[in-house]
Amino acid sequence: MRKIITFLLLTVVHVSIYSQEKVLYDILKMSDVIQVSLEVENKPNGNFHLIKIDTLIVTDNEGRRPSDNFIHRIYRRANVLARYEVDKKKKYKNFNVKGVIKYFKPSVNKNSYFNLGKIKNLKKNINLMDKSITNKNPNILFSIVDSTTVEKVFPNYEYRTNDRDEYKRIDFKNYDLIYAYKADKKQDFVVAVNEELEPGYNILTLVDEKTGIGYKLIKLKRDMTPSEKQEITIELMIENENSITLIPFDFKNVEPRNF
Repeated sequence: MRKIITFLLLTVVHVSIYSQEKVLYDILKMSDVIQVSLEVENKPNGNFHLIKIDTLIVTDNEGRRPSDNFIHRIYRRANVLARYEVDKKKKYKNFNVKGVIKYFKPSVNKNSYFNLGKIKNLKKNINLMDKSITNKNPNILFSIVDSTTVEKVFPNYEYRTNDRDEYKRIDFKNYDLIYAYKADKKQDFVVAVNEELEPGYNILTLVDEKTGIGYKLIKLKRDMTPSEKQEITIELMIENENSITLIPFDFKNVEPRNF
């Protein structure tokens, strides 16, 4: 990993910005793909120190921008990733990587962390967002929903894992936890299930195109009992201007490592 420290002081409405952290980067060349990995040096690896890509521009040594086929625009505790398609026959001397990392530090004091507690104490099929959030942003939504609710939204839903398999119906009752969510460009949020940001071993995400509401269906463990499901804990980390720092970075003439 190489590192760079910048001391730019910028001003953007509603967001506190300073860039005294060190951004680490790594660029890996794999056949017809380059992978950009970014992280913040010495950042604690926990749920209260999260980063994601806010903006990212990659250009080659001739100033051309490769086509992106994957950019990790979700909050993570460690590094964030982006992948770009390149000509596998061409030799690339270096790349320029410029953008902004969003550093999110949720906390109770800053009204960006909410411990909802256990599932058994939560009402289903209603918006569980705190009123202090929805009063300012009525579009934001988080709700624990039951299988019948999802089935009404996606009746006769069929899926397959690859082109060789046949389509099959999904049994929504097989999942240990289902929640509905909706964020917007103004305000994103993170859900922790049993203190994990990426819980379980099987996750299916469905989006209702009419409403823009997403549904996350999670299998947390095999043969989970009804009593265990009632003990599932939920935490919400919700962006606001007091909990976000934007960290600009600008790396010139970066030589990629070959995989």
